[in-house]
Order: sequence, then structure tokens, then C-alpha cells
Amino acid sequence: MKVTRREQMLLGVLLIMLLGYGFYKFIYTKQNQKITELKISRDTYSQKWEQVKAKIASKDKKNEEYKILNAKIFSKTDMLFPSIEQEKIIMVLDKMIKDSNLQADVLGFSEVSSGNRQESTGKTEATSAKAGDKNKNTVNELDKLVSGFNGTNKKDVNSEKTKDSKVEPNTTNTDKAITKADNSKSIGAYKMQVTLNFKGTYDELIGFIKQVEKYEKKIIVSNINIAAGEGSGVSGNLILEFYGVPKINGNDNFKWDYKEPSGKGNPFVGLSSSLQVNNEIITKKEENKEAKNEIKSDFVMSTKPITSDLPTVRIGKAKDESRQSYIYADNEGIEPVEFYFTKTGNKYFYKYKTSIETYPKEISNSIEFVPNGEKVILEIFSQKRGMGSDLSGANIKIINNTDKGVVVNILDDDKNKPRVNILKEKGDISVIRN
Repeated sequence: MKVTRREQMLLGVLLIMLLGYGFYKFIYTKQNQKITELKISRDTYSQKWEQVKAKIASKDKKNEEYKILNAKIFSKTDMLFPSIEQEKIIMVLDKMIKDSNLQADVLGFSEVSSGNRQESTGKTEATSAKAGDKNKNTVNELDKLVSGFNGTNKKDVNSEKTKDSKVEPNTTNTDKAITKADNSKSIGAYKMQVTLNFKGTYDELIGFIKQVEKYEKKIIVSNINIAAGEGSGVSGNLILEFYGVPKINGNDNFKWDYKEPSGKGNPFVGLSSSLQVNNEIITKKEENKEAKNEIKSDFVMSTKPITSDLPTVRIGKAKDESRQSYIYADNEGIEPVEFYFTKTGNKYFYKYKTSIETYPKEISNSIEFVPNGEKVILEIFSQKRGMGSDLSGANIKIINNTDKGVVVNILDDDKNKPRVNILKEKGDISVIRN
């Protein structure tokens, strides 16, 4: 059968249509379905990826908040004992008594109380009103920080108790007289008072008080009664207060800088009357020439790696025992920091900020301070870098609008890649790297 040209064209068109239909039906449709499924899968994984990124960012934020809160708790508690253990306190006092040659007949221990809650010890405690109010505020603030850190309520904190005991610290068998304390596992601030009856010379008493002042943890002499004895001898009793807060991060290497006593000499020479002195001992001390010539910092700052348990940046006013002026930041990169020093009339003012905190909280305000010397000293404690991923540091902008120069003393910074970079924006600013 002869096929015409027209029929050939029609057959060709039909064949093309059949091929097109087959491609669409068996290849394109399936491939398009796979593409659609892949797009849906891509969108699903994209959402999951964004959720994971959000969780990572949230985790980093929580870690930052954790480290800053941890640093605030540590700064409030580093001058206190990690726990109130009667055995250790007896040994501490025994060493102080022996080193000062003071004779102590009796040590009387109160019960360990939690926070500022008063517990009956079966005896009268003579305490100073001023010291009591100050310590009560400290304990309340510590309780709030620790309770917030652990998610607990102060009412849930159980107190530790220890029985009253009397010991003779100068005997060789001191450990025989120890009454063991109950060890509570609750987190909280604890307080214990120790009453010490003494006799000796006035210089020996002052030597003992110096031992108390120089101890690495805070011990408060809340009350002291002194009576003149024969010759230059004195006798009486004093009350010591011990405060303890368990260390959250286990770090307990604080060295407290006590103020040296100053005033008159031995007031008992040639006297036979008794005298009661509360909260302070007035004594004479020659000025320490080295301390007089020593450069005293006005402000302190530290920079650490991101792997540290503490924030990478910490700033505060020097000798601020309450740590109220401290601010923090935790940044795996370079943290922007700003310092402002101004003078109005005869008064000097300061303020500073990081990327997340300012002091004072209203950065438009400033806090008055008295410079320790002819210069305003900012001391920065840095740390050498570790691995290549250690990139944390600080760019510090300083604006000095005073008639005094600002000296930035940088200690232990990395020489090859310093963490601390000083930006001299305005005024007399000098940098010393040690």
C-alpha cells in the first residue's frame, strides 16, 4: 500500500504526540513529583535548621547569662568561707592565738544560723548594731543571688547547727575538745559567732587582731571588751563573726585586702580603769613608706578566654568590696568597652559600659569618685592566648575630660596577639604593658 506524503506527515505528528505523551506520563510527571517532594523536604529541613540555629543561639545566650550570674555570685562570696566548719575554725584561731602569744582561756561557739535568721543558743550574744546591720544586708543579698542561681526559695534553706563547746586552743590536744558540726547540704549563707576570753599584753592583743585582719577570709570583730590589768597587761573578751557561703564553682582563692588600723598607741599604759570598745580597735601604727609610694588602682578590669568559667570581660571600681560597681560581658570575639572620665568643678566622675551592661545603669549619669593619686589608674589583668580558636578580647575606648592623666596598666597580656586594645579617644591617656 502506497503511503502518501500527507499520510507520512500525519503519522510523524502522531508518533511525536505519542512520544510526548509517554515522556510526560512516565518521565516528566514522576520527576516533577520527585522535585516537589524534594522542595518540601528542603523546606522542612530548612525549618529544622533554623530551629537548631535558634536553639544554639539560645544556648549561647544562656551560657553567657550563666557565666555572668556565676561571676556575680562568686564576687559576692569570694571573701567568705566556703562553709562553717567548727574544726577548721578552731585550728585557724589556734594558729592566730599562738602567733600573737595571746593567752585565750575559753572559746565559746554559737549555733550556726542560716541567713539572717536568729536562733537561740542558750546564751546572750553581744553584737554591734552597726556591724549587724551591715552584715545582715550582705547576707540578704547573698541569699537572693544564690537562691536565684539554684531556683530555690530561702524558706527551703535548712540551717546547720553545732553545739556550744569550750576549748583550750593553746593545748596540744585541741582536737579532743572539738564538737563536730552537722553538715547540711543546703545552699545558703551561714553565720557563726565565737566568743574568746583573753589576757596578755596590749601589744599581744593588737597582734592577734592583726592576724584576724590579715586572714584571707573575712572575719568580723563585732565586739570587744578590754580591761586594764597589772602593768601593761589587759584582759577581756571579744566576739568574732564568721560567714560562709558554699562556692558554686569550687574556686576559693580570694585574698582580701584589709585596711591597716591607725590611731593612738596603747591607752592602758598608766591606767587601771576598764574600757569597752565596740567594732574598732584604735591603735598606733607608723605609716608604711612602701604602701605610701605604691601605685593604687582606681579601676580594675580583666579579660579572659571564652573557655573560662568566668565572663571574658569584667570591670569594676578598685576596692569595691560589695561589687556593686562591677559589670560583665561574655564574648567569644572582641568586646567593645567604653570608659568616660569627667570633671565638674572640683569633683571627678566616671562611668563605663560593655555591649550588654553599663554602670551606672543609666549611662547618661555618672558616679563621683576621688582619684587615689595624681593620675587615674586603670589596671587590666589579661591572659595569654591558648589555641588558635581563642579570639576573645576587648577594644577599650577611653574619653578623658579631666585635668588628670589616665594611666592604663596592662598585666600579663599576650605579646604576639594582645587581647587588650586601647583606643585613645580624648585627653591625656598613657598605656603601660607589663
